[in-house]
Amino acid sequence: MHAGRGALEGAALVTWHPILAADEPEPGRWRLVDTLGHEYGRVSIVRVDGEVRYRAEFEGRLLGWGTTLRGACERVHHAFVRSHGPGEWQGYPDFSHAGS
Repeated sequence: MHAGRGALEGAALVTWHPILAADEPEPGRWRLVDTLGHEYGRVSIVRVDGEVRYRAEFEGRLLGWGTTLRGACERVHHAFVRSHGPGEWQGYPDFSHAGS
């Protein structure tokens, strides 16, 4: 895939994936690290009822179980990105009491 018009026309597009933030300190266990080298999540390969699964954790909290390493890394990275925002949307405020 290549870039369109402009200064980068014809340049190959580089795709980044959260799996690139992972290192494997021991077989079957990956640490996702930020640009400063701080661990922000973990993925480990396990067997659940005889099936291979990837356990995704963020800040020590289980996020879920993936069927691929790629998907588990994405889940952890999305939690990491969301942790930098203002939080979950709480919905519209209730102003029904204000009209009286």
